[in-house]
Amino acid sequence: WSKDRSQCELYIAEGDSAASGLVEARDAEFHAVFPIRGKIIAAYRNSSEKIFANAEVINIIKAIGLDLDKKTHKLIYDEKKLRYGRIFLAADADPDGASIRNLLIEMLWWLCPELILTGHLYTTIPPLFRITTKKNECIYLKDQAALDEYKNKHIGEKLQINRNKGLGEQDAEELHEALLNPNTRNVEQLIIEDRGSTEELIECLMGPSVPPRRAYLLKHSEEANESD
Repeated sequence: WSKDRSQCELYIAEGDSAASGLVEARDAEFHAVFPIRGKIIAAYRNSSEKIFANAEVINIIKAIGLDLDKKTHKLIYDEKKLRYGRIFLAADADPDGASIRNLLIEMLWWLCPELILTGHLYTTIPPLFRITTKKNECIYLKDQAALDEYKNKHIGEKLQINRNKGLGEQDAEELHEALLNPNTRNVEQLIIEDRGSTEELIECLMGPSVPPRRAYLLKHSEEANESD
């Protein structure tokens, strides 16, 4: 309900359970939460008619607040009409969650690339591990490397280590710490360096043609293994 829309944040959350926790943990002055059920429709593999027949796409458009150009079927970017200065994609830290994030990025790029080009889109990076110290303090770590680094710095200390499950299984306090609190959350802003090459990459990876996607994945498979 803040009048300063540039400071307002929209969380597009994977599932009703995660959304409910985020609603409980949010600051209603600045945070809005929109749940999606399952994987959203693939924009680059479907017609405009099918995309705009999808209820969740229509509701996301309404939530964002931008007008739709009926000729181009794209959203008209107007910062004054944009209801949220930052849009966060909140999905689980697993392959299904990554797929949901990718489909949302694809959809928002298809609808209004300016949303990403002007820096409004972020992805949350939910922590994989929670450490409870002997002082009963909770520390959240984003991945195995962060956990190994922490353990190396605290050799001999008695620690309780839990692997975090999906967002829907975390309580409101954990969600606030990991996703909502600007001082503790782990997020990444999507930065586009070249619009043309980005469009080509999305078309290649998300489009209907299989051979270019297969060729790209084979060419870059070793990079994916290294990042793992």
